[in-house]
Amino acid sequence: MRKIWRFIWQPNTVYSLGFLVMMGGFGGIIFWGGFNTAMEVTNDMDFCISCHEMKDNVYEEYKTTVHYSNPSGVRASCSDCHVPHEWGHKVVRKIYATRELYHHFVGTISTPEKFDAHRAEMATRVWAAMEATDSRECRNCHSFEAMDFEKQSEEGAKAMQEAHLSGETCIACHKGIAHTMPDLSSGFKKTFEELELLSQSRDGRADRLYTIATKSAYLSPDEVAAGGRGAGSLLPATGLEVLGREGDATQVRLEGWQQDGADRVIYAEMGHRIFEAALAPAAIERIERLETFLDEDTELTWHRVAIELWVAPDGMITEPDRLWEYGEQMHVASCSTCHSLHEADEHLANQWIGIVKSMERFITLDKEETRMLQKYLQLHASDVQQDAL
Repeated sequence: MRKIWRFIWQPNTVYSLGFLVMMGGFGGIIFWGGFNTAMEVTNDMDFCISCHEMKDNVYEEYKTTVHYSNPSGVRASCSDCHVPHEWGHKVVRKIYATRELYHHFVGTISTPEKFDAHRAEMATRVWAAMEATDSRECRNCHSFEAMDFEKQSEEGAKAMQEAHLSGETCIACHKGIAHTMPDLSSGFKKTFEELELLSQSRDGRADRLYTIATKSAYLSPDEVAAGGRGAGSLLPATGLEVLGREGDATQVRLEGWQQDGADRVIYAEMGHRIFEAALAPAAIERIERLETFLDEDTELTWHRVAIELWVAPDGMITEPDRLWEYGEQMHVASCSTCHSLHEADEHLANQWIGIVKSMERFITLDKEETRMLQKYLQLHASDVQQDAL
C-alpha cells in the first residue's frame, strides 16, 4: 500500500507535466462519457422493461394510454416521466433506484399478486416525489404557456386555467394517467378492522367512549337485549360519558346541541350541523335542556342538551385519536386522487356537508364511511373549537 501511495504522489521524472495533464484529461473524458452512456442506457425503454415486474404490469397498462400512442406520434417513455433531465437530479434519482434493484432481487413484487399488494404504496411514493418537485418531469413536455385552451374541452380548459392561476401542480389532478389507479381504500379499511378489534378488547372500566360507526341507542337495558331501532342512532365519532353497566348493556350520557324546531337531532356544537345523534320520537321527551342561547349570526335559537341512553358494549373505543387517524386516512385516499388534498381546516364545518355531498359520485365510499369522513372533516374544520374533539 505504501508503494502505491508513493507512486501516486511522488514527482514523476519520466513524463512531462503537460503529458500527465493531457492524459488525465483524456481519462476524464473517457470516464465521463462512459458514465453518461451507462446512465442513458438505463433510461432506455428496453432496459426499463427488461425486468418482468415492469413488463408484465405497468408496461402493459402504459401501452393503452395516450402517452404511448396518440395522433401526434410523440411518445413519452418511462424515463421521460420518472427520471429528471438535469444531470444532478438524474444522478440522485439513479442512486435512489438502487433500492428498486434490491426489491427486484428479493422478489418483493415478483408476482402480479405481490405487485398489486404494493401498488398503492408505490404509487403514493411516486406522487409525493412529483408533488415535491412541482411535477418537474411533466413540465419537460407540458406548459400552461404553450396550451391552446380553445382546442381543449370546455370543462378541461376551465380546470387547466384555474389550476394555472392557483399554482396547482400537474400530478394533483392527473394521477393514474399512465397506469392503473391503485385501490387506496385498503389502508383505511385495515385501520377500521383494527378499530373493531380494539373495541372488543377495551377496558370495561373506561368512563368515556367513542363510537366507531353508526350505533343503535335504547331507553332501557332490556331494549338493548331485544335489539331493534330503539331510541335512535348515534353517529360515528360521537363521544359518550359512561354512567354505569348492567349485564351486556352500558348506560351513557350524550351532551350536545339542538336547534329550535329540530328536536330529533343532536349536534356536536352550537351553530354547526355536526351530527351526533338522530333520535326516535319516543326519546325526545327524555332530553334534558341545560341552557338556551340565541346565535346572533343566524338569529337561530340553540339549546345545550343532554340525554341518558343505553347501548350495547361493542363498537366503541376509548381513544379518539385512533378515530382521527382513520378519518385522515380515508380523507387522503378519497380526496387526493383527482386534485390536491384540501385540508379539513380549509373550510367551515357546515360547508363540508355540501362539499362531501357534491363529491359522493366521485368517491367509492359506502354510506357509513361517508358519514365518518364528513364527521372527521367537520370536527377538524377551521371554525370548530379544538375541545370539541
